[in-house]
Order: sequence, then structure tokens, then C-alpha cells
Amino acid sequence: MSYTLYDAAILHTKEALQSLSAILKKAESHPNASSFPEAKLAPDMLDLNFQVFFLTDTAQKIVARTTGVEPLTLSRDDCTNFEQYQARIAKVLEVVEKADKATVEKRAAEVVTIGLGPGKSADMKCRDYVQGYGIPNIFFHLTTAYAILRKEGVEIGKQDYITPFMGQYLQ
Repeated sequence: MSYTLYDAAILHTKEALQSLSAILKKAESHPNASSFPEAKLAPDMLDLNFQVFFLTDTAQKIVARTTGVEPLTLSRDDCTNFEQYQARIAKVLEVVEKADKATVEKRAAEVVTIGLGPGKSADMKCRDYVQGYGIPNIFFHLTTAYAILRKEGVEIGKQDYITPFMGQYLQ
């Protein structure tokens, strides 16, 4: 069995969303949880709200670009607390679950346009977008959310982060 674009794009995205959900659930019960949405690792970095927003937005755009459908329009305004985080993750997981493997595989060489900030864009093949932009961004923002929560004193560890990725493979 070979490793496919679907495996790289859709399965890793699903697992990352599940990991994010798990660490946020643990954080929600912390006594200082109400301060976490605005928490940052450093003054010049973006806060937890942004990490959740960007990870979920990137996740649904990976699905849109690899299946050829229009992405959802997600707002940062409704991604500002734990209840909204979990609702957003659930909504995006629904999108991810609907991704058709055959469609993703057929679109590997299709060219997609991606945004790279205000007024900037680039064209990439789907497989290159997933490998060079989509998945690295998913993991960057997942790891940053994890690090913010650790910095704020949430008792989470590597197992909380990694179990959604490896749990299904344990015998």
C-alpha cells in the first residue's frame, strides 16, 4: 500500500484537528482558561485565537483545493473562546470527512492559487501546495497552540498532542 496525497492532505489534517480539539478540551478546565484566547508566546506573535482560526481555515482550504470546491468563508470574529473553537473544529472536521479520496488523487497535478498575505499569491500544483504549504502550516499552528497552552500552565504533554495521530495504529 502506498502513501497517497489523500493520506498526506486529508488524514493528517483530520488528525491535527482532533489533536487541537483534545488539547483545547484540557485547557478549558484550567482556572485561568478565560485568559488563554489572547495568550501569546511572544509580544510580536499572534494569540491562541489566531492559531485556532488559521489552523481550521487552512484545514478546510486544503480540502477545498484538493477536491476542487470553493472554500468556506470563516471569520476570526467567531473564533474567540473555547465553545467557538470546538464548534469551528467540528464544522471543519465535517468538511474533511466529506473529502473524496479519488477526487483528491486525481487533482494532484492541478494548479491552485494560494494567498500569501495581503496582495500576494502564488500558483502551485495541489500536491506541492499540500506538501510545501498546507501541512506545514497545520503543524506550525497546532504546535504553537500547544506551546501557548503549556506556557500558560495547562498540564498537557506529548501524549495529548500525538494520540490523535497514532492512536488508531496502536494494537
